[in-house]
Amino acid sequence: MTLTNDKNFPQLQYLTADNINSAEVSAIFTTRNGGVSGTTPETAHFHSLNLQLNSEKDACSNIAENYRIAAVSQGFTADDVVCVSQKHTDKVIAIDEASAKIRPQDKIEEADAVITNIKGVLLSVRVADCVPILLYDGENGAIGAVHAGWRGTFMQIGAKTVRRMNELYGTNPAGIRAAIGAAIGVCCYEIGMDLYERFYKEYGESVDEFFQTKQGENPYFNLKAINKSFLIKAGVPEKNIEVSELCTKCNPELFYSHRRSGEKRGLMAAFIGMKESFGEI
Repeated sequence: MTLTNDKNFPQLQYLTADNINSAEVSAIFTTRNGGVSGTTPETAHFHSLNLQLNSEKDACSNIAENYRIAAVSQGFTADDVVCVSQKHTDKVIAIDEASAKIRPQDKIEEADAVITNIKGVLLSVRVADCVPILLYDGENGAIGAVHAGWRGTFMQIGAKTVRRMNELYGTNPAGIRAAIGAAIGVCCYEIGMDLYERFYKEYGESVDEFFQTKQGENPYFNLKAINKSFLIKAGVPEKNIEVSELCTKCNPELFYSHRRSGEKRGLMAAFIGMKESFGEI
């Protein structure tokens, strides 16, 4: 995964999903850099590519411009972006021609994963420590974007998205290319024993490899690794899964982090879209 400075927007930085991104499809994970938010002392924590829809503190015009910058950098427009109202569910919705016309500011129904086989649509999910996952089925022309916090992870939302792509578009999991973007790392994601016990009760001792524990201390959870494992169990080959090593909490110059800053921060986004026509952007 490559940290990229966009050639048309020099301040814009994003992680390019190298195993997906091509002339035909765009797949990126934004950083906090390259937008227009956070220009006053009161809003400095939004610096600068805040993609949090309907923020009470950041101007709607700033957020709209940030979406425009991100979309145009990938050869799309802001009106091509499709968002969902994320609630830490395991719900996957499919975007058809009608719902593709809904603009980012008018979030469509509640869900935490979106899929489509329509070209010219830029799927998006928003994160600030949670795991963003992008999926691409090149054979059948289908894509997916997934938001996985610990709740979505517990419910295997990534695997459910793969299954839904199979049901609707004939996607063979073995042909999927997946990218897991920057999220909070095992270095920083301390959890309570109650959450560990919940995963253990559901999945057994196999989950132990995703928790680091020291006697007398709370466990640390490897959220990216367990999401990768669920994708593999769903049939996605390990060699087809790219994972960012970057921790959102450890890199304040690049990422917003809820664990680091609480509500005083913006949101990054993951974007994936198949281009109606492609070439040099």
